[in-house]
Amino acid sequence: MSKTKAEAIRIVHSAAVAYHSNLVNKNVMFVAVENGKAVLFETSFLPRNFLHLTGIRTNLSSITFFNLSLRDRLREQDIAFTADGTTDKKLDVLNSLMNIQVTARMLGDYDHSKRLLVTDKLAGTVTSAMGFRKDGYYYLPNTSLKTDMRTISIKPIQRVAAVFVKQIQEPMYQDMTYIAKGLSIGDDLFIAALRDKVAVENLAATKSDKQ
Repeated sequence: MSKTKAEAIRIVHSAAVAYHSNLVNKNVMFVAVENGKAVLFETSFLPRNFLHLTGIRTNLSSITFFNLSLRDRLREQDIAFTADGTTDKKLDVLNSLMNIQVTARMLGDYDHSKRLLVTDKLAGTVTSAMGFRKDGYYYLPNTSLKTDMRTISIKPIQRVAAVFVKQIQEPMYQDMTYIAKGLSIGDDLFIAALRDKVAVENLAATKSDKQ
């Protein structure tokens, strides 16, 4: 059953609050393992990117849409759904994707199998994924998908080994939000790849303080 506009606004508001808290104005670095080496995938999340993740159609600017969503000030006349049901599907997984820095377990290159989907990289799980397009050095989020990302990714899929987060203005990552079971930040797998990216001493102190 399709969602009502009132339901959509509630979902978008909740997601905007989570996006603001977890992702906005932050870099998220996903670390994958490929052929025994660490591969880095760095992303950047800006307020203007939020609209693209919702599947909502609107005449509002992307910044205005995010600000109104965050303050729970969107009106039903501000939004429209796509005719093909894409909006419903995106809204189904939108809130779960606002914790992508914790929940992502796989990374992949999009295989361009869907005619209307334009994206480059995917991060997610067997139930949902976020798509990213490259913009300069970083990848920016541009879509959310209710799908098993393995079905639309070029093989082989990369396993997420660790995830790090920092504020955009910070030079080094100091917060680790995920590390795969059995791995340690001190493993040889990470040392060379992360030397210039992660403030390991501060990271270790932070983790120790949380224990």
